Amino acid sequence: MKRLLFIFLSFLLGASAQCAEKVYMDKEGVIRWTADNSEVALFGANYCLPSACDYRAAGYVGGNRKAMIAEDMDHFRRMRWDALRLCFWGDFQNTDCKGNLIANEHLDLLDLLIAEATKRDIYMLLSPIVTYDSQWPEMTDTTNTGFAKCYKKNSLIHNEKAIEAQTNYLKQLLNHRNPYTGRQLKDEPNILFVEFINEPSQFPDDIKSMVRYINRMNRALRSTGCKKLTFYNVSQNFGVAPAIRQSDVQGCTSAWYPEGLNNNRTIRGNGLLFVDRYEQLLNPLLDGKAKIVYEFDHTDISTGYMYPAMVREFRRGGIQFATIFSYDMLRTAPTNLGWQTQYVNMVYTPSKAVSSMIAAEVMRRVPRGKHYGYYPVNNRFGDFRLSYDEMLSELNSADMFYYSNNTSSKPKDEAALRHIAGVGSSPVVSYDGTGIYFLDKTADNTWQLEVYPDIMELDDPFKMISPMRTVRKATCRERTFRFNLPGLQMELKLRPGKYTIINNKVESHTLLPADDLYSEPMKDWQVVDLTPKEFTNGKTATFKCDVYGPKQPERVALYIMWKPWGCKRYEMTPVRGFTYRTDVDLSWLEKGDYEYHISVENGDENILFPAKTSGTPDKCFYYEQETYSFRWADRNTTLQLLGAADDWKHLRYSRTYLSPESELRPVQSGTELTKGFKFTVKDLAENKTYVTPCDATFSKFIGDRMSTRAESNAVPTEISITARGLNGTDKALVNFVDKDGRGFGAVVELTADNREITIPVSKLVPMKAAMLPQDWPGVNSYWYPASTGRYETSSLDWKNIEHVQMSLRREFFKPTDLKNKGIIVESISLKY
Repeated sequence: MKRLLFIFLSFLLGASAQCAEKVYMDKEGVIRWTADNSEVALFGANYCLPSACDYRAAGYVGGNRKAMIAEDMDHFRRMRWDALRLCFWGDFQNTDCKGNLIANEHLDLLDLLIAEATKRDIYMLLSPIVTYDSQWPEMTDTTNTGFAKCYKKNSLIHNEKAIEAQTNYLKQLLNHRNPYTGRQLKDEPNILFVEFINEPSQFPDDIKSMVRYINRMNRALRSTGCKKLTFYNVSQNFGVAPAIRQSDVQGCTSAWYPEGLNNNRTIRGNGLLFVDRYEQLLNPLLDGKAKIVYEFDHTDISTGYMYPAMVREFRRGGIQFATIFSYDMLRTAPTNLGWQTQYVNMVYTPSKAVSSMIAAEVMRRVPRGKHYGYYPVNNRFGDFRLSYDEMLSELNSADMFYYSNNTSSKPKDEAALRHIAGVGSSPVVSYDGTGIYFLDKTADNTWQLEVYPDIMELDDPFKMISPMRTVRKATCRERTFRFNLPGLQMELKLRPGKYTIINNKVESHTLLPADDLYSEPMKDWQVVDLTPKEFTNGKTATFKCDVYGPKQPERVALYIMWKPWGCKRYEMTPVRGFTYRTDVDLSWLEKGDYEYHISVENGDENILFPAKTSGTPDKCFYYEQETYSFRWADRNTTLQLLGAADDWKHLRYSRTYLSPESELRPVQSGTELTKGFKFTVKDLAENKTYVTPCDATFSKFIGDRMSTRAESNAVPTEISITARGLNGTDKALVNFVDKDGRGFGAVVELTADNREITIPVSKLVPMKAAMLPQDWPGVNSYWYPASTGRYETSSLDWKNIEHVQMSLRREFFKPTDLKNKGIIVESISLKY
C-alpha cells in the first residue's frame, strides 16, 4: 500500500513539475527563463501544414503530412532554430458557429506538430484565430464550418455572440488533450505564449471596447488554469497601443514586410535600405509589455543578406521571439506552393537559409536594446557583416563561420572553429556546388560534413503559385570540396550526403533524409540566359548562362548570328554550379543589334535555345527561329531606361492606402499609337487620414541597364523624356536614385502636347526620393532617409544609380489646382 501511495504521489509531483511554465515576465516586461532567470531570445518560423493552403498543398504533392512534419522539424533543428509559431485556422476549420471545438485531421496534425517540436526543444507561440479565409488562394472548398463563417472579421471585437464563440473556442482548445503527449494544450511546456487573434480589425477610436475585448479573451484563457504569457497585435494599427497598455494582456506582437506583399516577381535593388529602422517598436506606451514578432520576411527576394539586418532592428526594439512567415515544407518547396510572396526552405533556398541561421545568432548574441546606428554604418555589427554588393550575410566568431554566399573573409580563429555553414566558397572551404553545406568539428581531427543537393533556379518563385510550375529543382551531382583548416587539409569529390572525416580520411557515409526527393532527375533541358543585353566596354564581351538538365552536358556552345547570314561558334566553359561562360572578342562585328543561340550538346544530340529545337545554325536544315539578342554599342550611344518594351506591371508606384489615390496603367499614346505609361493621382491636397506625404511616384529599376555603361566609365550629358501632362499638369519630377537611397532630380516642364523634353544632367540636384514598394505595416518612412539628408560630401555617381522615378508632388502646383493631376510618359533615355 505504501508503495502504491509513493507511486501515486510521485506521479502527481511529476505532473506538477511538467506543468510548470518555462518562462515568466519580470516587472520591466522582459521574458526570462524560469530555470536561471536569463533572458529569452528565440528565432524560427511559422509552420502552417495543419491548416488552410499548406494543408492542401501537402495533398497536391501526395505528401504524408505526418512524415512531412517530422522532416521539416528536423530542418528547424539543423538550422539551430528554436522558435515556432502555431498559426492555426481553428476559426474556420475546427469549430462550429458557437465556437465548439471540432476534432478532425487539422487538430490531429496540430497535436502532432506540438509533440514533434517539443521533442526537438523548439518553443512555440499559439495563434488559434487567424481571421483570413482558410480557402485562399483557391477559394473553392466549401467545407469550412467555423464561427468565421458566421461573423465577419470586423465584428469580432464588438459583437457579443462573436465574442462568446471566440472565448468558448479558446477555452475548449486549451483544455483539449494532446494524444501524442498526454497533456492538455494549456499545460504543454514548450508552448510559451498565446496570441489570442491574428491581425484583428483594429479600432484606435474605440480603445474602451478594445480593452474590454482583450480582457474578455484574457479571462477566458485564465479560467482554464492556463498560465502562458498572453499577447495582442499592435502592428495592424499602431494607434491601438493605448489599448494594450490599459489591458491585462502581457505583451504585444508585431509584423514586418519591408517590401510589401505579392509583387508577383522578384524585387531588385538594395533591400538593406528597407530594413534600416523600426522605430515603432520603441513606443513608450509599450514599456513594461513583452514584445515578440509573430511574422516577418523580406518578401519577393531570394538572396541571403536581409534577415540579420531585420533581427538586428528587432533586438534594438526589445523583441525576444521572432518567426519568419512561413516555412516552406520540403515536399512543396520545389513549387513554392505555400505562400506566393514568401519563400524559405533549408534545401531549396540555401542562401536564405544560411542567412536565417545567422539571424538566429543575431537574436542570441545582440543585446536587447542595442543600437548600431543606421545604414551603411550598421553593415558591420558585433560578429556580423552584411553586404548588398556581395549578396552576403556573414557570421564570423571564434567558434562559428557562416556565410550565405561566396566570401573572401578569413575566420577570426581557424583553430577554434567548430561550426561552418555556407553556400559557395570561403578561404577555408572551396565548393563548386550551389546547395547548403554544414561542417562541424566533433572531436580532435574529426569532422561531420553534411552536403545538400545542388539547386537549379528554373523560374521566378514569386509569380502566382501553381502545382504545375516547378521553380526550384534539387539534383545530386558529384562536386569538389577543398578544405583548408587546421587538421583538415584535403580535397574530395563527393555527392550530397553525410560524411564523417577523421584524420583527413572519409570514414563513413550515409544518405540524406528525403534522398528520394533529391534523386529524381530532370526530364528535359533548360537554359537560363545571364548575358547582359548590351556591351560597350572595349572589345571583349562575356556571355553567361545556367544550363539545367538530367545530367552534366558534354558541351555548351554559343552561336553569334550575323547579318544577312552566317554564324560563329564559341565553346562555353563551366564555372561554378550550373553556370557556363565564354569571353568573346567582338571587334570583328560592326556596332549594332545582334542575335545569338546557346546550344546544349550531348553526343550527336544538339538542342538549340531558346526555341529548344534540334540542330545548330552551322548545320544544314537550320531555319529562322526565336533567338536571344544583344546590342554591341558605342559607349556614347543613347541608353533607353523606360520604353515600349517594358512591362508596366514591373513598375512600382505609391500605394493608395491612407495616401493620395494614384493609378498606373499602360496606354496607347500620340498619333503613332506608341505605348505609354499613364500615371494619375486624384487629389494631392492634404488630408488628415494620410500617413504619407502628398506625393505620387512611380519607379523603375534600371541597375541592370546602367551596369554596362558603368564598366566603360560612360557619363551621360542629357536626360531625354518623351511625355505630356494631363488636365493642365505642367510639372513633374524626374529623379535618379542610387543604391544608397540618395535622389538626384530635376523638374520636368510639361505641356498638353506629346514632346521630347531634354534636361542637362548638370541640372540634377539632391532631391527626396520615394522608397518603393512601400512596406507593410507602414514601418518605413515614405522617403529614403538618405534622400532627405545633407549632401555636402555627396555627389551623383552614375555607377551607383539603380532607379529612375517620376513624381507628381503637391508643392509643384497651386493650392487651388491639386485635383486630377497626371502624366503620360512614353520614354526616358540618357544621352552621352
